[in-house]
Amino acid sequence: MAVETDEAHGIRLRVRPKTSLLSNAFASILLGTSPIFAVVYWFASSRGGVDLALLAHAIVVTIGLLLLWRQLRVFCAVTDDELIGNGIFTPLVRVKLSGIRRVLLVPIYVGAARDPIMQLLVTGDDGRRVFRMRGNFWRDDELRALAAALPVPVEEAPEALASRDFFRTYPGAAYWFEQRRPLQVAVVAVALLAALSVAVWVMRLLDLPVRFL
Repeated sequence: MAVETDEAHGIRLRVRPKTSLLSNAFASILLGTSPIFAVVYWFASSRGGVDLALLAHAIVVTIGLLLLWRQLRVFCAVTDDELIGNGIFTPLVRVKLSGIRRVLLVPIYVGAARDPIMQLLVTGDDGRRVFRMRGNFWRDDELRALAAALPVPVEEAPEALASRDFFRTYPGAAYWFEQRRPLQVAVVAVALLAALSVAVWVMRLLDLPVRFL
């Protein structure tokens, strides 16, 4: 369990995401870009445009490294008076310890996975989420350690719930992108179209035939 303290800055406990996420992200960048750009360089070497291929490759790698750098800065912590944390694409969230009313540990089944994933849910006066951590990104023992550091008793569900039941039992626990299948499909479709557009752009710059247009 990688739990840190920093008493000089008033941090009683701090946890960071699973280290496997970082290695997986790094491997994805290498495995995802290397075959594509190997083909691009092969075409560019015979048709010209190696400089453009290098520029495109540099842009993609830079974006990937920026995401890795951002992931290294993700953390959740309990200070003397606050629960704080951030995500890769989200700013720092601060929750006053005095405003916390319930702390729950609830395992849920996500998709077709056989094993449940722990959820740490912190709610306020109105019973709605003020903070949530998903076991996809954090170790169970670290979630338990952080929950135990909060000023109210920890409630742990006796059995795992389906994700739909979890969101029904705890209204407001869902993030904006959860329980919205059409939105998820739309985001994936836009990402695929963006990737296709970049591929077509590079092929046209290199004066390569675009067979599917």
